[in-house]
Amino acid sequence: MGAAIRHLTAIGPGDQVFTVNVERDFRYDPYRDFLVCAHCGWSPSLLTTRRIDAMAWEHLASAHGADRGMADRENESVSRARWVVLPLCAVLIIALLVFAGS
Repeated sequence: MGAAIRHLTAIGPGDQVFTVNVERDFRYDPYRDFLVCAHCGWSPSLLTTRRIDAMAWEHLASAHGADRGMADRENESVSRARWVVLPLCAVLIIALLVFAGS
Protein backbone atom coordinates (compact mmCIF):
# COMPACT_ATOMS: atom_id res chain seq x y z
CA MET A 1 0.00 0.00 0.00
CA GLY A 2 2.47 2.60 1.14
CA ALA A 3 5.63 3.23 3.08
CA ALA A 4 5.97 1.57 6.48
CA ILE A 5 6.26 4.29 9.09
CA ARG A 6 5.97 2.18 12.27
CA HIS A 7 6.45 -1.45 13.21
CA LEU A 8 4.48 -3.09 16.03
CA THR A 9 6.15 -6.34 17.07
CA ALA A 10 5.40 -9.03 19.62
CA ILE A 11 6.81 -12.43 20.48
CA GLY A 12 4.60 -15.46 19.98
CA PRO A 13 4.88 -19.20 20.58
CA GLY A 14 8.33 -20.65 20.00
CA ASP A 15 9.86 -17.18 20.41
CA GLN A 16 8.81 -16.23 16.88
CA VAL A 17 8.54 -12.49 16.27
CA PHE A 18 5.36 -11.24 14.59
CA THR A 19 5.05 -7.77 13.06
CA VAL A 20 2.21 -5.49 12.05
CA ASN A 21 3.33 -2.53 9.94
CA VAL A 22 1.62 0.84 10.02
CA GLU A 23 1.86 2.10 6.45
CA ARG A 24 1.12 5.57 5.11
CA ASP A 25 -0.01 6.13 1.54
CA PHE A 26 0.68 9.73 0.60
CA ARG A 27 -1.24 9.53 -2.69
CA TYR A 28 -4.68 9.69 -1.06
CA ASP A 29 -4.40 11.59 2.18
CA PRO A 30 -1.21 12.70 3.91
CA TYR A 31 -2.26 11.19 7.23
CA ARG A 32 -4.12 8.07 6.16
CA ASP A 33 -2.53 5.07 7.85
CA PHE A 34 -3.14 1.40 7.09
CA LEU A 35 -2.35 -1.71 9.10
CA VAL A 36 -0.76 -4.69 7.36
CA CYS A 37 0.35 -7.90 9.07
CA ALA A 38 3.71 -9.01 7.68
CA HIS A 39 2.87 -12.68 8.29
CA CYS A 40 -0.72 -13.31 7.24
CA GLY A 41 -1.58 -10.27 5.10
CA TRP A 42 -4.31 -9.09 7.51
CA SER A 43 -5.36 -5.54 6.62
CA PRO A 44 -8.55 -4.32 8.29
CA SER A 45 -10.86 -1.61 7.10
CA LEU A 46 -9.97 1.44 9.15
CA LEU A 47 -13.47 2.90 9.05
CA THR A 48 -13.69 2.61 12.81
CA THR A 49 -13.29 4.77 15.86
CA ARG A 50 -10.86 2.30 17.49
CA ARG A 51 -7.21 3.22 17.73
CA ILE A 52 -5.06 1.47 15.16
CA ASP A 53 -2.53 0.53 17.85
CA ALA A 54 -5.20 -1.35 19.80
CA MET A 55 -6.34 -3.14 16.65
CA ALA A 56 -2.76 -4.20 15.85
CA TRP A 57 -2.05 -5.50 19.36
CA GLU A 58 -5.37 -7.36 19.40
CA HIS A 59 -4.57 -9.01 16.05
CA LEU A 60 -1.10 -10.07 17.18
CA ALA A 61 -2.47 -11.59 20.38
CA SER A 62 -5.55 -13.31 18.94
CA ALA A 63 -4.36 -14.49 15.51
CA HIS A 64 -0.74 -15.31 16.28
CA GLY A 65 -0.71 -15.75 20.05
CA ALA A 66 1.96 -13.06 20.26
CA ASP A 67 1.40 -11.35 23.57
CA ARG A 68 4.92 -11.05 25.00
CA GLY A 69 7.64 -8.49 24.40
CA MET A 70 5.44 -5.95 22.67
CA ALA A 71 7.42 -3.15 21.02
CA ASP A 72 6.42 -0.13 18.98
CA ARG A 73 9.20 1.44 16.96
CA GLU A 74 9.29 4.08 14.27
CA ASN A 75 10.80 3.31 10.89
CA GLU A 76 14.40 4.54 10.88
CA SER A 77 14.17 6.35 7.54
CA VAL A 78 11.06 8.28 8.66
CA SER A 79 12.83 9.35 11.83
CA ARG A 80 15.94 10.41 9.91
CA ALA A 81 13.87 12.37 7.38
CA ARG A 82 12.18 14.27 10.19
CA TRP A 83 15.57 15.46 11.47
CA VAL A 84 16.45 16.76 7.99
CA VAL A 85 13.14 18.22 6.79
CA LEU A 86 12.08 20.11 9.92
CA PRO A 87 15.26 22.22 10.28
CA LEU A 88 15.27 22.82 6.53
CA CYS A 89 11.69 24.14 6.68
CA ALA A 90 12.56 26.35 9.66
CA VAL A 91 15.50 27.89 7.79
CA LEU A 92 13.31 28.46 4.74
CA ILE A 93 10.61 30.20 6.80
CA ILE A 94 13.17 32.43 8.52
CA ALA A 95 14.70 33.35 5.16
CA LEU A 96 11.26 34.21 3.77
CA LEU A 97 10.45 36.39 6.79
CA VAL A 98 13.78 38.22 6.49
CA PHE A 99 13.27 38.72 2.76
CA ALA A 100 9.68 39.95 3.26
CA GLY A 101 10.76 42.32 6.03
CA SER A 102 13.43 44.04 3.96
